[in-house]
Order: sequence, then C-alpha cells, then structure tokens
Amino acid sequence: MNNASDFKKAHRLVEVDNALRFDVPLEPDHEFYTDFSDVRGDFEDRLLYKQLNVHPRSYVFNREANQGNKVILFLAGMRGSGKTSELARIAKNLHHPQGFFCVTCNLDVGLDMNDLEYMDVLIYQIERLIEDLERHKIKFDENIVEVLYGWFAQRVEEVNRAIKAETGFEIAIEAKTPNILGLLGITSKLKANLSGSKENAEKIRLSLKNNFTDFAFKFNEFIETVNLTLRQHNKAQEVMFIIDGLEKTATSDIRRKIVLEETNRIRAIRVHTIFTLPIELMSRQRLLEAFSTVTSFPFVKIREKNGDLVEKAIQRFETFVYKRIDPSLFDSPDTVRQAILYGGGSPRELLRVLEYANMFADEDSNRISRANLEKGIKKLAAQTSQYLSKDDLEKLKELDAANKAQIPVAYDESWQDLLEKLIILEYNDGTYKRVNPVIEESALYKHYVG
Repeated sequence: MNNASDFKKAHRLVEVDNALRFDVPLEPDHEFYTDFSDVRGDFEDRLLYKQLNVHPRSYVFNREANQGNKVILFLAGMRGSGKTSELARIAKNLHHPQGFFCVTCNLDVGLDMNDLEYMDVLIYQIERLIEDLERHKIKFDENIVEVLYGWFAQRVEEVNRAIKAETGFEIAIEAKTPNILGLLGITSKLKANLSGSKENAEKIRLSLKNNFTDFAFKFNEFIETVNLTLRQHNKAQEVMFIIDGLEKTATSDIRRKIVLEETNRIRAIRVHTIFTLPIELMSRQRLLEAFSTVTSFPFVKIREKNGDLVEKAIQRFETFVYKRIDPSLFDSPDTVRQAILYGGGSPRELLRVLEYANMFADEDSNRISRANLEKGIKKLAAQTSQYLSKDDLEKLKELDAANKAQIPVAYDESWQDLLEKLIILEYNDGTYKRVNPVIEESALYKHYVG
C-alpha cells in the first residue's frame, strides 16, 4: 500500500493527479488533512464520544463506571464520506493513558477482500494488537500468551490432519516457545493461509468456528490481561479496536454475512470495538442495536433542502482543495467553488471531479479552467449515469420533487442501491437525501427529470 508521505502539494499540473488520490488514508497530522467534523449537519463528534463513554472534550474514558461495559459501535456512512480519515483523528484523540490503546485494522490492507469471514477478522485483530504492543515495547505476563498460543497450535494440528488427508500439504508452523512473538507468528501464518487456497481457508475457519466458545473465553482473558498491563504501565485504560474497510469487500453477501450472520460471535468478544458499517446494512439498525450502538456518518451538507448554500461548509472544502493544489493552478476561485458544488459534500467525489477537470487542462497554460471543469463534468456525468434504469430515474424524479417541496421521503429499499452507487447522497442523520450533482448534469437525467 502506498504511503501518505508520498503526497505532496501540487504546484504544477503534472503533479495534480498524485495530489488528488483518495486510496491512501490520511493521518490527522498530514498536511492534506482537513477537519469536517463541525460541518456534517446533525452529526456531532461529541455524541460519538459519549456513546463510547468518553468525555467529549478531555477524551477521558470513565472506566470505573463502565468496567463491565464493552462498547460495540457501528459507524455507518457512504463510501467517500471521509470515515477513514475521521476515524484516524478519533483514534488519535482516544489513544492516551486515560483513554484507550487504539488498534486500527484496515481490512483491505491485511485480508483477502474477495473471500472474507468474521473469523479472519478476529485473527487479524490479534495480529495487529501484538504488532502494536511490540511497537510500543509493552511487556506482560507470558502465561496468558501460552494459553492462547496453545489453543491456536491445537487448531493448526486439526487443520493439518484434514489437509494432509486430502493434499499432503500442511500449514508449516515453526516450533517456538509460546511467547508473544510465537503467537504473532502463528496468527500471521494462519492469516496468510486464509488468503491462499479456498479449500484450506474453509478448513481453518471450520476448525476455529467449531471451537469458538473456548476461543472467545481465551481471547477475552487475553484482552483483560493486556488491559491490566496497559493500566500498570500507564499506557491506556483498555484496548479499543477500529475495524475499517468492510464496505470494500467484493460483494454485499460477504458484508451481510460478517455483520448479520455473526452477531452472536461478535457479541461474545468482550472488547471495545468500532466497526464501519456498509451503508446498505443501515436498514438493519434495529437488529444491530440489540447488542451495539449504531450511528450515521453523513456527507458534508453544502446545500439546504431549499437550495440555499452552506457557506461555512463550502469554505472548508476550499481549504481542502488548496491544501492539495496551489491556487495558482486554477483560472479563478469560482472554478474551485463550482467544483465543490459538483462534489455534493463528498470529499472523494470532489477529488474525482477535479481529476476529470485536470484531464482536459492545457499543460501549456498550467491552469485548470472553468471550461476544463465543464468538459470533465460532462464526461463524468455520462459515465456515472449510463446504467440508470427507468425505475431509477423515477425514484430520482420523486426525490427531486420531495426536496423542492421540502417534504421528507419515506424509506424504500430501492434507495439503498442508489445510495451504494453514489447516485444519491445522504446528509444529516440519513433523513436528507439529494441527487448527486454530477448525475444532475447528465443528458439522461435532464431528459427524464428536468
């Protein structure tokens, strides 16, 4: 994976494409990072911290009042809304002696997104936790490591017997003393084999799931030992995992299986965890709230339902653009402002708009002009709208009419597909939707909706 340190502000057109990339998460201290937390409509960071039982200003975790309360929080938001960057900022705020030891697990970095189950995620969590403990040079009682190591070693023996009976190829585990590095080695090897042949991956998962009750008990004991050690060394009060990237899995079936079919296993793991929730599963909020907290992470609202512009939000996006691209590379501030309006309040959509505008920019002039922007939008709109069905267009017509009349739109499952494809964008707490401004510029939309 590319590193955010490769990002540099563009001072020439040839540097613009690299400055517009959105495939690498930004840390809060990166020069490109822009804080949108106070311009997301009804969404407030303060409420999220309170849901985690953390003081919203000091970020202190009230452990005494919540010793038995392990929070599971699902943060639902559309792709491109900036969840990953905001979670990095939240993790930085929470990671301190009176808060949490935050361990971020970016699933698209560590696992096979084409073939993924919840057990894979758990193994990756252990690997990431051990890596971070080692990086911070935190030492603790090896006896608890020996217990968990022994459990995994037994599972590997079971899997090897099943694999050897069929193919003769076994999972090679180097003989090690059951210490923290040995546990890291065995989890890393298991994770690597989960991304190998599908047959072997299924055998590993079956062995782990058949012994899950025992695993959950030992995992929870391990976490509590780590928590105690963190407090003794004044590093943190407890461990918190941030599981990001579920929406990047290959299919909605994989996402649904992990979140909805594994609820009992998720509940059995006693550790504070924030999951990003794919937007299409937001409709199952009531089911998830039986054991967790669900909150919506919307796009930035740059336009009210009545069409009025939200100037504070637009100015924040201007900062966002000028951190990446020098103002001298635009023919005027109005071009940037129009690009922001086309972006619809999505950081990623705005980067796409600018990317397409840059395609048409003249290298000799070393400027992105309004004409370049309009050509880029025309191309992007045609590509984005070409697979819209008549039913889709009828829904967009309904949404447009509702917003003009300033009336709420009732829930309909057909909205979910349009949200997932970013044909419509969602604001506030999910009660306010608008057609993607790029779609509005397409000939298809103009013909059917007007």
